[in-house]
Amino acid sequence: MTQDDYKLWTGEDASSYTTTQWTKSVTGASNRLASFLCLPDGLPTDQQGNLPADLEQLLANFIAQVIARQGSTGAVESKHVRNFTINFRESTAANAFASIADQYGDIIEQYSNCKLAFAVEHGKHYFCERCANA
Repeated sequence: MTQDDYKLWTGEDASSYTTTQWTKSVTGASNRLASFLCLPDGLPTDQQGNLPADLEQLLANFIAQVIARQGSTGAVESKHVRNFTINFRESTAANAFASIADQYGDIIEQYSNCKLAFAVEHGKHYFCERCANA
């Protein structure tokens, strides 16, 4: 995904990133998004290596959410259950995915290989059993 494609889908400018930085950001976000969608071989592309337009839109908006949370260590949450207190730190990538899930749920559903509908909640980790057994 080019910086121009990113701007097309998000309306945000990414020109402050060098080509190397942008490539690393896109690669990292693509890998995380593929993981959330239970796609062990990465995001699907056509013969020229291009993402389908709707998946590119999802990726661009996922990147925008990751960038918005960049440098954030996530808020520490606490839960009390009887005599136990559980502390955990929010995952910024999971929060980025959760923030786009409502708006792009149809695209997520179309491309997801997860056995069940994917949902992000504090303190829960979801994975694709079919992917783990592949």
